[in-house]
Amino acid sequence: MTTHERLRVTEVATAPVHRLPAPRAPSESDLGSRIRWKTPDAVVVEVLGDVDLCSVARLAAVLDEHLRARPGVLRIDLGQVWFLGAAGIRVLLRAHRHAEAVGVHLVVDPGRSRAAVRALELLDRLQGTAR
Repeated sequence: MTTHERLRVTEVATAPVHRLPAPRAPSESDLGSRIRWKTPDAVVVEVLGDVDLCSVARLAAVLDEHLRARPGVLRIDLGQVWFLGAAGIRVLLRAHRHAEAVGVHLVVDPGRSRAAVRALELLDRLQGTAR
């Protein structure tokens, strides 16, 4: 088969073009956080929205800022989280290690968020099998 014949075959039998979705760009509305309570001894941070790869940088920055202040207790309220992905769990685990290192008691409260409850239950099961 010559090059010319191959080109004709390729032109006739071209596969349909499927457009892949564009990567999701970070959006300001994806993740929010607000301080619900702050004293020198305790901080409660409420997280709102999706905690995924596109939004974890904001969450990590907020948690790092509070951990640098070294309150006695840092409580992360996930009750308004609609999605908690692997990237979000990694940020929470990193915050937990950082909190232990600086002497802060970290409390992760899933609240009534089904996504947070399921993700944290799975994490507990995985850590239980790793021991």
